[in-house]
Amino acid sequence: MAESEITKRAIADSLKELTKTKPFDKISVKDISEKCGINRQTFYYHFIDKFDLLEWIYQTELFDKYMADVDFTIWYDRIILVLEAMKEEKSFYVNTVNHTENYIQRYMVEQAQVLFQKAIDKLDEHRKVDETQRRFIAKFFAYGACGMIFEWVSNGMEQEPQIVAAHMMKMLITCESAAYLYVTEDVIEGNEKKIDQV
Repeated sequence: MAESEITKRAIADSLKELTKTKPFDKISVKDISEKCGINRQTFYYHFIDKFDLLEWIYQTELFDKYMADVDFTIWYDRIILVLEAMKEEKSFYVNTVNHTENYIQRYMVEQAQVLFQKAIDKLDEHRKVDETQRRFIAKFFAYGACGMIFEWVSNGMEQEPQIVAAHMMKMLITCESAAYLYVTEDVIEGNEKKIDQV
């Protein structure tokens, strides 16, 4: 492992340790640097601010590690791995989901939307769905999946990851069918007629 990577990991571990006793929004770069035994200049050499550090942790420990090549055929297994990894460091993830003023929620939705877009691209290789509809469907999936994860985290991760993942997978299958029905003309026209009748 490169020296830069080792330093980043040490800084990340220091933040995680601090989140066991202090809300994320009350933790400063000075706190992190002192906990790590480095000066603030060293911190800023590696990260722009504590939010940049937070994104790096989520990206490297969740998205890059488990979701980089995800598609709908392996989604269930991968989401279990993500949830288990989060539960192993429960205090960190509960703290950062609840004490970042929705910052990490927005970040996770953005990342999830990219992943779902890629998964939809693989599923619809012949491009039957146009780009605008693809983005809408990906965003819909991202908000739904992340919303369930945020609720699970905020409630203290009481349910086992396998149970949460199973519920999410059932909804994903249902939403997948609904999403592709959504783009067919007969469904759209039928809904328009219903809307006109209201």
